[in-house]
Parts: sequence; structure tokens; C-alpha cells
Amino acid sequence: MAVATATAHAGPAAMAETGWEATISGVDNGIGYRIAVSPVDEVVTATVENGSFALVGNGAVMLETGDGAAVLEVPRSYAVDGRSITMAHHIAADGRTLTLTPPAEGVAQAKDISSYDRLVEQINKNMPGVVGGAIVGGLLGACLFLIWGVSIPLGVLVGGTVGGSIMGGPEFFNAVQAFVTGQP
Repeated sequence: MAVATATAHAGPAAMAETGWEATISGVDNGIGYRIAVSPVDEVVTATVENGSFALVGNGAVMLETGDGAAVLEVPRSYAVDGRSITMAHHIAADGRTLTLTPPAEGVAQAKDISSYDRLVEQINKNMPGVVGGAIVGGLLGACLFLIWGVSIPLGVLVGGTVGGSIMGGPEFFNAVQAFVTGQP
């Protein structure tokens, strides 16, 4: 998470796995950095040379060059798999080391959202489109009066899906597709 944020504008970097810890290092905007991620407790530690970390007004951490120019803002929250995880920041007294720690209860309590739950969320979010499409689809299905038992329910289903997709866009369609194909 933080590795990608911290190295978004970095030049070539050396990446290594030392024991249980993944590290990446390099130089960006004249600031030498080393970022280590512990896979055991998911703690990210960033150490810089020729720069420092400082807490800014919105609760985020700013990486600054030696002369005080802002280089990068490290946010407090990160989006991971459709959920937001707020990291605890700790800046060392010299300002050269930043430690990001995910909340233990947040990671432990995070639950996967099934495709059914995503579909229900999208239907509720795009209810006017789903209802409008279902009405139009049901009316079109009623035109086939010899097979009403099949054509009306099928028209409602297809019309609701089309109406929801028109209103909700790809997010709605992806939820429908995940549910229909049985994805988790």
C-alpha cells in the first residue's frame, strides 16, 4: 500500500527480500529512501535521508526535502478491496523515520463482501433505473401474450438489469456479472 504511494515518482529502485521483510530503496527528488514491509504484522517503515516527515493539518504526513519543499503526502486511509483502512502514523523524533501500522481490529474484523451483497447494494443504489427498466421490460414481455408465464418475468429481469446498468454504469453491470457467474 504505502510502497506504491511512496515510490510513485521514484526512479529505479533496488528491491530485495531480506529474511521475512520485503524492502525497497532508491532516490527520488534528492531524497534517499528505504521502505520495509513486515508481512507478519503488515507494518510499513520508511526511512529517508536528505528529507523528513512532518504531520500536516489534515492528519496526513508530508514528506519534505531538506530545504522544506513538499514532495509527497502520505494519507491516513487507504482503499483496499473495497474497504477503507486507516493506518496509525508514528514519526520518529528526528523526523526521518515514518512507521505506518494498520489497526489490528480493522484487519481482523474486515469481512469479504460476496457477489450477492454487492448486487443487493447496487440494486438499492440504482433503484429508480432498476424499477423503470423492470416496468418497461414487463410491458414488452406482456406483448407476447401466448407465453406470459415466461415472457413477463423474463422481461422484468432483463429490463431491470438493463435499467440498472444504464443508471449504475459498469459498477452495476460488474455486480450482476459476478453474481451470475458465481464469483465470491
